[in-house]
This record gives sequence, structure tokens and C-alpha cells, in this order.
Amino acid sequence: MRRCFRPVRRTKWLIRKSALIFLLFSFCYLCACSPERNSKASLYDSPSLADDTSSIDTMVKAIYESITFPEGEEPNMERLRRLFAPQASFIRVTPEGTTISDTEGFISSFKERIRSGKLKSFSEAEISRRANVYAHIAQVFSTYQKIMNPHDGSSPVRGINSLQLYHDGERWWISTITWEDEQSDNLIPDEYLLKKRLKKQV
Repeated sequence: MRRCFRPVRRTKWLIRKSALIFLLFSFCYLCACSPERNSKASLYDSPSLADDTSSIDTMVKAIYESITFPEGEEPNMERLRRLFAPQASFIRVTPEGTTISDTEGFISSFKERIRSGKLKSFSEAEISRRANVYAHIAQVFSTYQKIMNPHDGSSPVRGINSLQLYHDGERWWISTITWEDEQSDNLIPDEYLLKKRLKKQV
């Protein structure tokens, strides 16, 4: 009689063992993927992030590339978000007034214009730059040219992004970005339309 029940007991034992191994594996996986455990690694060790934040050149390039997108696609807001310090300010200056927001506010506003259909595609690129760098701080005037919805016959618009950056010993961060589009009665001076070489960076 005892021999007849051995296969049953062995089957139950295998089921319990398999369940235990599965739970142990799941626990280890969750620990390894915990955001708190890997937050610093995800911010500093990601090759794409390291490439974007290694210099002022790469930071400026990443800004323009992250918000540029063709029709039918979306901008890379996660890439943009990681360039800015936690309390960064986005300041837009227009003849009608000034709008100030934080990073999430800017991203939300940008996405809403896409959802509403007002912004179907967008391209912005640097055409000139002037920068002053001292130790771990920098002030950059980046002259841009942008175009919204080119398929609708929109014309390019120029302007200037004023960037304040700092280096924390590991990477560059943008603390403030202020921008203003060129107006017919307020043209961009020639000094901001000539390509300048950056000074030595950290």
C-alpha cells in the first residue's frame, strides 16, 4: 500500500519545490529591478544619457533632437526630461508676455498641442552659438531656426535659447532655459548669428 502512494507524494513534493523556486526567482527579479536600487545607475550609467550629458555640445544637441519629430511620430520627452535639473525653469518671452513653467509643465503643454492637432510635426536646430564657461558653470546663447507643420506651408522662425548650466562633478545639468522668437521689429543681432568655438569645458 505504501508503494502505491509514493508517486503521489513525489508529485506533491515536486510541485511545492517548483513553486518555491518560482517565488524565490520572482523576489530576486523584483529586487534587481527596483527603481530605488537602480535610480542612480539609470541616471548616470545609461550610455545614451552619458552621451547626452558629457559636454555642453552634447547637451545642446540633445535638446534640439529630443523635441524634433516628423508627422506621425512623437518627440522624445523622456530624453528631454533627463537633461534638466529637478527644479529647472522654462521661460518663454513673447511680445504678449512671459510664460514660466517647470519641466513637467513644459512637456505637458507640448504634448497637448500635439494631441489637439495644432502641432503635427516640429523641427528645431541650432544655427549659431555663443558660450561663456567658468569652472563648473556655463551661460549659452543658442540661436535656433524652427518650423512647425511644414506640410501646411509654415515659414521658418528664428530665435535665441538662453541656457544656464552647471556641472555636478558627474554630468552637466540645465537649470534654466529662456527663449524668445525673432520679431520683425527686433531682429537677431549679427553677433548671435556667427558660429563661435566653445571655451574649454569640464
